[in-house]
Amino acid sequence: VFERNLRFDARYDPEKLLLDATAKQAGGGKKNNKRNKNNKKEDKPPPKFGDDDTPIKNVHEFYDYWIHFESWRDYTLKATKLTDNQDIDNVESRYEKRYISKEIDRKAKSLKREEMARINTLVERAMAADPRIKREKAREKQEKQQAAKEKKDREEAAQKAAADEKERAEKEKAEREERERAERQTMKAQRDKEKKQLRKARQLLRKLTLSAYTKGADNGGEKIWSDMEAMNDDVELLCTELSVLQIVELTDALGGAEALDNPKVDALEQIKQKVEDAQDEKAQDTIEAKKRREEARKIAAEKAEKAKAARAMTPWSKEEVAALAKAMKKYPAGGANRWETIALFVNNICRPETPRAKEECIEQYNKLAAQKPGKPTKGGSSGGSTPAALAKKPAVSASSADKPAAGGPAAPASAWTDEQDKMLQAALKEFPTSMDKNERWTSIAKKIPGKGKKDCVQRFKTIREALKKK
Repeated sequence: VFERNLRFDARYDPEKLLLDATAKQAGGGKKNNKRNKNNKKEDKPPPKFGDDDTPIKNVHEFYDYWIHFESWRDYTLKATKLTDNQDIDNVESRYEKRYISKEIDRKAKSLKREEMARINTLVERAMAADPRIKREKAREKQEKQQAAKEKKDREEAAQKAAADEKERAEKEKAEREERERAERQTMKAQRDKEKKQLRKARQLLRKLTLSAYTKGADNGGEKIWSDMEAMNDDVELLCTELSVLQIVELTDALGGAEALDNPKVDALEQIKQKVEDAQDEKAQDTIEAKKRREEARKIAAEKAEKAKAARAMTPWSKEEVAALAKAMKKYPAGGANRWETIALFVNNICRPETPRAKEECIEQYNKLAAQKPGKPTKGGSSGGSTPAALAKKPAVSASSADKPAAGGPAAPASAWTDEQDKMLQAALKEFPTSMDKNERWTSIAKKIPGKGKKDCVQRFKTIREALKKK
C-alpha cells in the first residue's frame, strides 16, 4: 500500500505492484501501514499475497482482508490545517468554535473516505489482474456452463422420454382400438352368419314340413295335425324355440335340402314330438316364472306386513299428534295428494326414526275422530285447537283419502266439491284482478253457495300451491 502522504499514481502497473508485494511477502506498504482496526495486535500480520500455487481459499482471504480494511490513521490534524482558522483554541465564540470543530470532522471524514477509495481501487485492480482469480472465475464459469448443459440434457431427455411414452401409449391405444374393432367386426360377421344360417334352416324346415305334410295327405296316411294351420303354428313354435343345430337335425331327418320334392313323411312324428317337448318346456318355464313371481310378491307382502306391524308398535308422540293436527288444518280436504303431503309434513317436523306413511296418518286420524270431543288423548290434551279437536271431523279411508270431498251432510264444512271448484274457476274468470281486492273476493264468494270470502281465498291459495309443486 502506498504511503499515506504520497499521492496515488495511476501509472503504476497493479500487476508489478503484486509481484513486488509477493517478493517482499509483506502484503504491501511499510510496517506502520499494517496497523488497522481489524488487526490491532502487532504479532498478528495480515494474510500474505502468496504465489501462483497458493490455494484459492488463501487468495480470497488475502483480498477479503484488504476489501474490508479500515485504516487506523487519524486525519484530524490535516483537516485542521486545511481549515481557514487553524487555531481553534483562540476562538472567542463557542458557536464559532463548534462550527469549526464540525468542519474539521467533516473534512477528516472526507479525507478518510478518499484514503479508503484509493486502497479499494488498488485492490480491485489487483484482483482484476490476478491470474489466480482469472483461473478461478474461468473454472466457475465452466462449471456453471457444464451444470447448465447437464440440466438442459436432463430436460431434453425427460421431454424425449415423455414424448416416447406418449407415442407408445397412443400406439398401444390405436392397436387396442384396432383389435377391438376387428373383434367387433368378427363378432358381427359371426352373428350375421349365424342369423343367416338360422334363417335358411327355418325356411328349409318350413318347406320340408309343408312338403311332407302335403305328401302324406295325398297318400292318405295318418294325419298328425288336424289341418295345415295347426301344422304351421307348431313349425313356427319350433323355429322360435330351437337353435340352429336342433333345426338342422330336424331338416336332416326330413331328408335335407335335396329331398324338397320327396321328403320323409315318417319324420313328421319326430317333429310333432319336438313340438310337444318345446310346449312342455315352455309351459314349465311359465310355471316356474309364475312361482317366482308369486314368491317375490309373497316376500314383499311379508316385508310390508312386518314394516306395518313395526310402525303400529311405535306409538304416536305428542309432537307427532300435534303436527298431524296442524297438517290437517294447513292442508284441508279437496287438495290433490293431501295425505301424502300431510305425512311428509309430519315427518319433516318431527323427524321420527321410522317415517310415518299416509296410511298411519289416516289410521291415527280415524282413531282421534272416533274419540269423544274433549276427551284427553294419548298424544295430546283436549280443546278446540288441540289434536283431540279432530274428533269432530269424520273418519276417512285409505282409498278415499286423497280424493276431493263430494259434498253431503257428512262432509266437513271446509270440503269443496267438483261443482264448487268449477264455480270458483268461473268466478275467477268473471271478476278480473283489476278490480278492488276486497270487492273482487266478495263478488266471487256470492257466486259460490255455502262459501264465504275467506273460504274462497284459502281454496285459491291451496290450488295455486298444488300447481306450483307439479
